[in-house]
Amino acid sequence: MDLAALDRLLSQVPVVVKEMHPVSLAYLDEPVRVYTSLQELIWMLDTPQDVQLHRVVSFDANSPYASRFPVVTVEHDPFTPKLNYILFERYDFIAASMLTHVRVAERIVVEAQKAETVVLILLDGLSYADCKGWPGVEPCLAASPTITRICFPTIVGSPPLAAQLFATGLTRRIGFTYWERQDEPLTDQLFHTITDTRKLDSNQPDAFRQVLDWLSAHDLSGTYVQIVYSALDDYAEGHRVTVPRQAVIEQICRDLEAVVDVLKHKGRPAILFAVADHGILWKDGGHEFEFVNLAFA
Repeated sequence: MDLAALDRLLSQVPVVVKEMHPVSLAYLDEPVRVYTSLQELIWMLDTPQDVQLHRVVSFDANSPYASRFPVVTVEHDPFTPKLNYILFERYDFIAASMLTHVRVAERIVVEAQKAETVVLILLDGLSYADCKGWPGVEPCLAASPTITRICFPTIVGSPPLAAQLFATGLTRRIGFTYWERQDEPLTDQLFHTITDTRKLDSNQPDAFRQVLDWLSAHDLSGTYVQIVYSALDDYAEGHRVTVPRQAVIEQICRDLEAVVDVLKHKGRPAILFAVADHGILWKDGGHEFEFVNLAFA
């Protein structure tokens, strides 16, 4: 069913929903109460008491109690430009319903329990719309002003992710960036506790090859690798002509796939995370927004 049909059904009965992102609930005209566990909902309904009427939804579709309610599949993509129109009013609900920058480090620490190598690539400027078709991509909401000097530290966390992963057995820490730590405060902050931080030669046309060569040449057991990658942000700020956006996006994808290939070749349990600090709103974005040219006297 579509979202409108779900909206009508919720006004009649509690509904169990499967195969829909929870953020879609933010688009409903009236609020809903989400029960993580159907057992909790059953207890509330079956306990003699005054029950406050409210619209109820649960995503606990595998529960043995699911048969007591309508179980539906809803087709709706919440991550389109339409999200901009509800984000301000429903930000708290949306942030609680999806991955945010604040939760990235926690997610990585959990996943690292089953890996001998973890690679984190911090992408400077890449929108979800640019890569939503890539395998394993998940939308991530900025939990702070979308400025690199704020977003990147939020992603890395405090204490820094490198320090958190040390306790999981990833005792070797390597960093790659475009700036020396002593010359750039943000770089020093991001790579705090990573003593082996290497400066990439940005004058080389394929600077990322330096990272791939290092990964290929070394034993990565017990290793955390943190990389700053200049994605679309550098092009947006440094070009006065049309940016070859699609070509850059395809190159980013190839570079990430190359890292995956190296990790697979090593034959050890490894995980790659790539997280962008923010997206970019392009002047030629078309349906993304209406461009208004303001003239000042």
